[in-house]
Amino acid sequence: MALFTDTVTIYNKISDTEWKRTVVEGVQWADKTEKQNNNGKLSIVRYASLTFPEGTYDGLVLDSSNENDYIVFGAVEDVIEDIKGRRISDLRKKYPKSGYIQSVNDNTNRSFLKNIKVVVG
Repeated sequence: MALFTDTVTIYNKISDTEWKRTVVEGVQWADKTEKQNNNGKLSIVRYASLTFPEGTYDGLVLDSSNENDYIVFGAVEDVIEDIKGRRISDLRKKYPKSGYIQSVNDNTNRSFLKNIKVVVG
């Protein structure tokens, strides 16, 4: 029995017109909600934390620097194109459990429980 049983679909932006879709099984998706106080103004921030255990991240591109790569909870077949109804913004409306990669923490140098943590929002 696998430790993590969630599946995600990663969309990596290759160019302005091309996206690579990769389905990854055996990960953990955890929805998070935090209260933040910004100069006396209280706000609610929602995001998801993903854990990619050893064996699931080989060959993956998980990059937060360009803020274009996108992850969707579940295995989805949608193709991203610059056509109304097929853009990333449309994907976000269709799949609320999704988001742009915001940060990536590489924990693969550990002796035990090697993993990569990703935050999407």
